[in-house]
Amino acid sequence: MARLEWYIRANLKPRHMQLLIALDDLRLVGRVAELLNITQPAVSKSLAEIERGLGLQLFDRGRHGLVPTVYGESMVRLCRSMQASLDAAGDELRRLQAGAAGRIRVGVLPVAAPVLVPRAVIALQRTEPRTIVVLHEATADRLLPMLRDEQLDLVVGNLPPATESAGLDIEVLHPGEGVAVVCGGHHPLADRARVEAADLAPYPLIIPPRGSIFREVVQSVLGALALDALLATVESGSMTASNTLLRETDAIGFYSQHLAHHYARFGWLRQLPVGMPNIAVPLGIVRLRHGRRPVDVEPLARQLRAVAAAELASVAADAS
Repeated sequence: MARLEWYIRANLKPRHMQLLIALDDLRLVGRVAELLNITQPAVSKSLAEIERGLGLQLFDRGRHGLVPTVYGESMVRLCRSMQASLDAAGDELRRLQAGAAGRIRVGVLPVAAPVLVPRAVIALQRTEPRTIVVLHEATADRLLPMLRDEQLDLVVGNLPPATESAGLDIEVLHPGEGVAVVCGGHHPLADRARVEAADLAPYPLIIPPRGSIFREVVQSVLGALALDALLATVESGSMTASNTLLRETDAIGFYSQHLAHHYARFGWLRQLPVGMPNIAVPLGIVRLRHGRRPVDVEPLARQLRAVAAAELASVAADAS
Protein backbone atom coordinates (compact mmCIF):
# COMPACT_ATOMS: atom_id res chain seq x y z
CA MET A 1 0.00 0.00 0.00
CA ALA A 2 1.38 3.42 -0.93
CA ARG A 3 2.48 5.70 1.89
CA LEU A 4 -0.32 8.20 1.30
CA GLU A 5 -3.12 5.63 1.48
CA TRP A 6 -1.48 3.94 4.46
CA TYR A 7 -1.30 7.17 6.44
CA ILE A 8 -4.92 8.13 5.72
CA ARG A 9 -6.24 4.70 6.67
CA ALA A 10 -4.00 3.96 9.64
CA ASN A 11 -3.05 7.29 11.18
CA LEU A 12 -5.61 9.98 10.31
CA LYS A 13 -7.57 10.40 13.54
CA PRO A 14 -10.75 12.35 14.36
CA ARG A 15 -8.67 14.98 16.19
CA HIS A 16 -6.62 15.49 13.00
CA MET A 17 -9.82 16.01 11.00
CA GLN A 18 -11.11 18.46 13.59
CA LEU A 19 -7.82 20.37 13.43
CA LEU A 20 -7.77 20.63 9.61
CA ILE A 21 -11.40 21.81 9.50
CA ALA A 22 -10.70 24.42 12.19
CA LEU A 23 -7.61 25.65 10.33
CA ASP A 24 -9.64 26.01 7.15
CA ASP A 25 -12.44 27.84 8.96
CA LEU A 26 -10.33 30.20 11.09
CA ARG A 27 -6.99 30.42 9.19
CA LEU A 28 -5.13 31.65 12.31
CA VAL A 29 -3.18 29.33 14.63
CA GLY A 30 -4.06 31.38 17.70
CA ARG A 31 -7.80 31.24 17.06
CA VAL A 32 -7.62 27.49 16.33
CA ALA A 33 -5.71 26.91 19.58
CA GLU A 34 -8.35 28.84 21.50
CA LEU A 35 -11.19 26.91 19.83
CA LEU A 36 -9.64 23.49 20.48
CA ASN A 37 -8.34 24.47 23.94
CA ILE A 38 -4.73 23.59 23.14
CA THR A 39 -1.54 25.64 22.81
CA GLN A 40 -0.40 27.32 19.61
CA PRO A 41 2.77 25.17 19.48
CA ALA A 42 0.54 22.08 19.74
CA VAL A 43 -1.48 23.26 16.72
CA SER A 44 1.67 23.87 14.67
CA LYS A 45 3.18 20.55 15.75
CA SER A 46 0.06 18.57 14.88
CA LEU A 47 -0.22 20.19 11.45
CA ALA A 48 3.45 19.49 10.77
CA GLU A 49 2.93 15.82 11.77
CA ILE A 50 -0.04 15.47 9.39
CA GLU A 51 1.86 17.09 6.52
CA ARG A 52 4.92 14.91 7.21
CA GLY A 53 2.78 11.79 7.32
CA LEU A 54 1.06 12.62 4.03
CA GLY A 55 4.22 13.93 2.41
CA LEU A 56 2.25 16.98 1.25
CA GLN A 57 2.00 20.64 2.23
CA LEU A 58 -1.59 21.33 3.17
CA PHE A 59 -1.35 25.04 4.08
CA ASP A 60 0.75 27.97 2.94
CA ARG A 61 1.91 30.23 5.75
CA GLY A 62 1.41 33.89 4.87
CA ARG A 63 1.32 37.29 6.55
CA HIS A 64 -2.42 37.06 7.07
CA GLY A 65 -2.58 33.47 8.27
CA LEU A 66 -2.88 30.03 6.73
CA VAL A 67 -4.20 29.42 3.23
CA PRO A 68 -4.98 25.85 2.10
CA THR A 69 -3.06 24.51 -0.87
CA VAL A 70 -4.83 22.37 -3.46
CA TYR A 71 -3.89 19.36 -1.31
CA GLY A 72 -5.23 21.10 1.77
CA GLU A 73 -8.54 21.89 0.09
CA SER A 74 -8.89 18.24 -0.90
CA MET A 75 -8.07 17.00 2.61
CA VAL A 76 -10.47 19.47 4.23
CA ARG A 77 -13.28 18.28 1.92
CA LEU A 78 -12.46 14.70 2.90
CA CYS A 79 -12.43 15.59 6.60
CA ARG A 80 -15.75 17.41 6.40
CA SER A 81 -17.31 14.47 4.59
CA MET A 82 -15.94 11.96 7.12
CA GLN A 83 -17.07 14.11 10.04
CA ALA A 84 -20.54 14.42 8.54
CA SER A 85 -20.66 10.63 8.13
CA LEU A 86 -19.63 10.10 11.76
CA ASP A 87 -22.25 12.61 12.92
CA ALA A 88 -24.87 10.85 10.77
CA ALA A 89 -23.87 7.48 12.24
CA GLY A 90 -24.35 8.83 15.75
CA ASP A 91 -27.74 10.28 14.81
CA GLU A 92 -28.76 6.98 13.22
CA LEU A 93 -27.85 4.97 16.32
CA ARG A 94 -29.72 7.37 18.59
CA ARG A 95 -32.79 7.18 16.36
CA LEU A 96 -32.67 3.38 16.36
CA GLN A 97 -32.39 3.44 20.16
CA ALA A 98 -35.48 5.65 20.22
CA GLY A 99 -37.41 3.20 18.05
CA ALA A 100 -37.08 4.76 14.59
CA ALA A 101 -37.32 2.28 11.71
CA GLY A 102 -35.21 4.13 9.14
CA ARG A 103 -34.09 7.46 7.73
CA ILE A 104 -34.46 8.87 4.21
CA ARG A 105 -32.64 11.99 3.05
CA VAL A 106 -34.57 13.78 0.31
CA GLY A 107 -33.44 16.68 -1.84
CA VAL A 108 -36.47 18.79 -2.74
CA LEU A 109 -36.39 21.10 -5.75
CA PRO A 110 -38.68 24.15 -5.38
CA VAL A 111 -41.29 22.76 -7.80
CA ALA A 112 -41.78 19.73 -5.54
CA ALA A 113 -41.77 21.55 -2.20
CA PRO A 114 -45.36 22.84 -1.86
CA VAL A 115 -47.32 19.73 -2.91
CA LEU A 116 -45.54 16.65 -4.23
CA VAL A 117 -43.04 15.85 -1.49
CA PRO A 118 -45.06 16.92 1.58
CA ARG A 119 -48.11 14.90 0.52
CA ALA A 120 -45.97 11.86 -0.25
CA VAL A 121 -44.31 12.12 3.18
CA ILE A 122 -47.71 12.43 4.89
CA ALA A 123 -48.94 9.31 3.07
CA LEU A 124 -45.72 7.43 3.88
CA GLN A 125 -45.93 8.18 7.58
CA ARG A 126 -49.47 6.87 7.76
CA THR A 127 -48.11 3.42 6.86
CA GLU A 128 -44.51 3.79 8.12
CA PRO A 129 -44.85 6.08 11.16
CA ARG A 130 -41.39 5.32 12.52
CA THR A 131 -39.56 6.27 9.33
CA ILE A 132 -37.69 9.58 9.61
CA VAL A 133 -37.64 11.77 6.49
CA VAL A 134 -35.00 14.53 6.27
CA LEU A 135 -35.87 17.21 3.69
CA HIS A 136 -33.35 19.58 2.07
CA GLU A 137 -34.88 22.22 -0.21
CA ALA A 138 -32.56 23.93 -2.70
CA THR A 139 -31.89 24.33 -6.41
CA ALA A 140 -30.35 21.63 -8.59
CA ASP A 141 -26.85 23.12 -8.55
CA ARG A 142 -26.75 22.43 -4.80
CA LEU A 143 -28.77 19.22 -4.51
CA LEU A 144 -27.25 17.16 -7.33
CA PRO A 145 -23.70 17.44 -5.93
CA MET A 146 -25.07 16.42 -2.52
CA LEU A 147 -26.69 13.38 -4.17
CA ARG A 148 -23.43 12.45 -5.90
CA ASP A 149 -21.58 12.78 -2.57
CA GLU A 150 -24.18 10.41 -1.02
CA GLN A 151 -25.43 13.07 1.37
CA LEU A 152 -28.91 12.50 -0.10
CA ASP A 153 -30.77 9.33 -1.05
CA LEU A 154 -32.88 10.91 -3.80
CA VAL A 155 -33.81 14.27 -5.34
CA VAL A 156 -37.38 15.07 -6.38
CA GLY A 157 -38.51 17.71 -8.88
CA ASN A 158 -37.64 18.86 -12.39
CA LEU A 159 -35.40 16.31 -14.06
CA PRO A 160 -31.85 17.30 -15.05
CA PRO A 161 -30.83 17.37 -18.72
CA ALA A 162 -28.84 14.49 -20.18
CA THR A 163 -25.62 16.51 -19.88
CA GLU A 164 -26.00 16.49 -16.07
CA SER A 165 -27.34 12.93 -15.67
CA ALA A 166 -24.20 10.78 -15.88
CA GLY A 167 -24.25 8.15 -13.12
CA LEU A 168 -27.82 8.97 -12.14
CA ASP A 169 -30.99 6.88 -12.30
CA ILE A 170 -33.91 8.95 -13.57
CA GLU A 171 -37.53 8.00 -12.94
CA VAL A 172 -40.13 10.13 -14.70
CA LEU A 173 -43.22 10.77 -12.60
CA HIS A 174 -44.82 12.80 -15.38
CA PRO A 175 -43.43 13.31 -18.90
CA GLY A 176 -44.10 17.01 -18.87
CA GLU A 177 -46.47 19.83 -18.06
CA GLY A 178 -46.66 23.40 -19.28
CA VAL A 179 -45.56 26.65 -17.70
CA ALA A 180 -48.13 29.07 -16.26
CA VAL A 181 -47.96 32.84 -15.70
CA VAL A 182 -49.08 33.81 -12.19
CA CYS A 183 -49.69 36.97 -10.18
CA GLY A 184 -51.34 38.12 -6.97
CA GLY A 185 -55.11 38.59 -6.70
CA HIS A 186 -54.80 42.39 -6.54
CA HIS A 187 -52.75 42.62 -9.76
CA PRO A 188 -54.11 44.94 -12.51
CA LEU A 189 -54.21 41.96 -14.90
CA ALA A 190 -55.75 39.49 -12.45
CA ASP A 191 -59.35 39.80 -13.68
CA ARG A 192 -58.67 40.03 -17.40
CA ALA A 193 -60.42 37.44 -19.57
CA ARG A 194 -57.44 37.44 -21.91
CA VAL A 195 -53.89 38.68 -21.47
CA GLU A 196 -51.41 39.22 -24.30
CA ALA A 197 -47.69 38.74 -23.84
CA ALA A 198 -47.16 42.46 -24.44
CA ASP A 199 -49.42 43.21 -21.45
CA LEU A 200 -46.79 41.65 -19.16
CA ALA A 201 -43.97 43.95 -20.24
CA PRO A 202 -44.68 46.85 -17.82
CA TYR A 203 -44.42 44.61 -14.77
CA PRO A 204 -41.33 43.25 -12.95
CA LEU A 205 -40.68 39.55 -13.34
CA ILE A 206 -39.71 36.91 -10.80
CA ILE A 207 -37.71 34.09 -12.38
CA PRO A 208 -35.81 31.06 -11.05
CA PRO A 209 -32.14 31.57 -10.15
CA ARG A 210 -29.23 30.49 -12.31
CA GLY A 211 -28.30 26.89 -11.59
CA SER A 212 -31.91 25.76 -11.32
CA ILE A 213 -33.33 23.40 -13.94
CA PHE A 214 -36.51 25.47 -14.26
CA ARG A 215 -34.48 28.59 -15.14
CA GLU A 216 -33.74 27.32 -18.65
CA VAL A 217 -37.40 26.48 -19.19
CA VAL A 218 -38.52 29.95 -18.11
CA GLN A 219 -35.90 31.57 -20.32
CA SER A 220 -37.31 29.63 -23.29
CA VAL A 221 -40.81 30.84 -22.38
CA LEU A 222 -39.61 34.43 -22.11
CA GLY A 223 -38.01 34.17 -25.54
CA ALA A 224 -41.22 32.79 -27.05
CA LEU A 225 -43.25 35.62 -25.47
CA ALA A 226 -40.71 38.24 -26.62
CA LEU A 227 -40.05 39.26 -23.02
CA ASP A 228 -36.60 40.23 -21.80
CA ALA A 229 -35.11 38.37 -18.83
CA LEU A 230 -33.63 41.73 -17.83
CA LEU A 231 -37.15 42.67 -16.68
CA ALA A 232 -36.62 40.28 -13.77
CA THR A 233 -36.10 42.16 -10.53
CA VAL A 234 -35.86 39.03 -8.37
CA GLU A 235 -34.33 35.59 -8.99
CA SER A 236 -35.92 33.28 -6.44
CA GLY A 237 -35.48 29.61 -5.64
CA SER A 238 -37.88 29.88 -2.70
CA MET A 239 -41.56 29.22 -3.30
CA THR A 240 -42.46 30.89 0.01
CA ALA A 241 -40.61 34.11 -0.85
CA SER A 242 -41.91 34.12 -4.43
CA ASN A 243 -45.52 33.72 -3.28
CA THR A 244 -45.22 36.62 -0.85
CA LEU A 245 -43.64 38.87 -3.49
CA LEU A 246 -46.39 38.02 -5.98
CA ARG A 247 -49.18 38.65 -3.48
CA GLU A 248 -47.78 41.93 -2.20
CA THR A 249 -46.42 43.53 -5.40
CA ASP A 250 -47.34 43.82 -9.07
CA ALA A 251 -44.70 41.28 -10.06
CA ILE A 252 -45.35 38.42 -12.50
CA GLY A 253 -44.07 34.87 -11.92
CA PHE A 254 -43.67 31.67 -13.92
CA TYR A 255 -44.74 28.42 -12.25
CA SER A 256 -45.29 24.88 -13.42
CA GLN A 257 -48.94 24.16 -14.25
CA HIS A 258 -49.61 21.99 -11.21
CA LEU A 259 -48.22 24.61 -8.79
CA ALA A 260 -50.19 27.40 -10.46
CA HIS A 261 -53.29 25.22 -10.17
CA HIS A 262 -52.53 24.44 -6.52
CA TYR A 263 -52.14 28.07 -5.47
CA ALA A 264 -55.10 29.29 -7.56
CA ARG A 265 -57.31 26.63 -5.98
CA PHE A 266 -56.62 28.12 -2.54
CA GLY A 267 -57.01 31.69 -3.79
CA TRP A 268 -53.41 32.59 -3.06
CA LEU A 269 -52.44 33.44 -6.65
CA ARG A 270 -54.12 33.94 -10.02
CA GLN A 271 -53.15 32.15 -13.22
CA LEU A 272 -53.19 34.61 -16.11
CA PRO A 273 -54.80 33.52 -19.42
CA VAL A 274 -51.73 34.04 -21.58
CA GLY A 275 -51.16 32.03 -24.74
CA MET A 276 -48.10 29.97 -23.79
CA PRO A 277 -45.58 28.00 -25.88
CA ASN A 278 -45.80 24.22 -25.53
CA ILE A 279 -42.69 23.61 -23.43
CA ALA A 280 -42.76 20.49 -21.26
CA VAL A 281 -41.31 20.35 -17.77
CA PRO A 282 -40.79 16.70 -16.75
CA LEU A 283 -41.03 15.83 -13.05
CA GLY A 284 -39.41 12.85 -11.43
CA ILE A 285 -37.10 11.15 -8.98
CA VAL A 286 -33.31 11.18 -9.31
CA ARG A 287 -31.13 8.63 -7.52
CA LEU A 288 -27.45 7.74 -7.59
CA ARG A 289 -27.04 4.71 -9.83
CA HIS A 290 -24.54 2.89 -7.62
CA GLY A 291 -25.15 4.63 -4.32
CA ARG A 292 -26.65 3.59 -0.99
CA ARG A 293 -30.23 2.30 -1.38
CA PRO A 294 -32.06 2.41 1.97
CA VAL A 295 -34.97 -0.02 2.10
CA ASP A 296 -37.24 2.88 3.09
CA VAL A 297 -36.75 4.71 -0.21
CA GLU A 298 -39.02 2.50 -2.30
CA PRO A 299 -42.14 3.02 -0.12
CA LEU A 300 -41.57 6.78 -0.44
CA ALA A 301 -41.10 6.45 -4.20
CA ARG A 302 -44.48 4.66 -4.43
CA GLN A 303 -46.15 7.52 -2.58
CA LEU A 304 -44.45 10.10 -4.84
CA ARG A 305 -45.82 8.27 -7.90
CA ALA A 306 -49.32 8.23 -6.44
CA VAL A 307 -49.31 11.90 -5.43
CA ALA A 308 -47.89 13.00 -8.80
CA ALA A 309 -50.54 11.05 -10.68
CA ALA A 310 -53.38 12.45 -8.53
CA GLU A 311 -52.20 16.07 -8.66
CA LEU A 312 -51.58 16.12 -12.38
CA ALA A 313 -54.91 14.37 -13.06
CA SER A 314 -56.59 17.12 -11.05
CA VAL A 315 -54.92 19.78 -13.22
CA ALA A 316 -56.05 18.02 -16.39
CA ALA A 317 -59.63 17.68 -15.09
CA ASP A 318 -59.86 21.40 -14.25
CA ALA A 319 -58.46 22.34 -17.64
CA SER A 320 -60.99 20.21 -19.57
